[in-house]
Amino acid sequence: MMKSFIYTFCTICLISPACTRHQTNAGEKRVKNGPTIEIGAGAPEIMSVKNDTASIALFPRAQYFFIDLHLKRSEQNIRLIKQANRLGIPVRTKVFKDNVHEIAEIYPANDEEIKNYQKSKIRTE
Repeated sequence: MMKSFIYTFCTICLISPACTRHQTNAGEKRVKNGPTIEIGAGAPEIMSVKNDTASIALFPRAQYFFIDLHLKRSEQNIRLIKQANRLGIPVRTKVFKDNVHEIAEIYPANDEEIKNYQKSKIRTE
């Protein structure tokens, strides 16, 4: 009798923490603060969007970057990338210092960078 009581008690103690859920609001966006590095201007392209991550290419760089779609600025960053693609202009990008593949912020390039980008494009005419 005592063995079955101890067995039941231990089983409940082991299962109980595994069954608890943390209440989080599904639509809640979070803020990630941390030191950033500016990597300069590049032509952005959204390569894919899976689950909560958007894979981004910033030409002429040969590496992929990503945007965590659960961060507050992610929608603004995606909108700016789509607008830059439509206009054919580069954007300036900052990445987090602790993970240089994660984009922290995207903002418009200045006039000089846009002119240099337009000059460097290969003419196909």
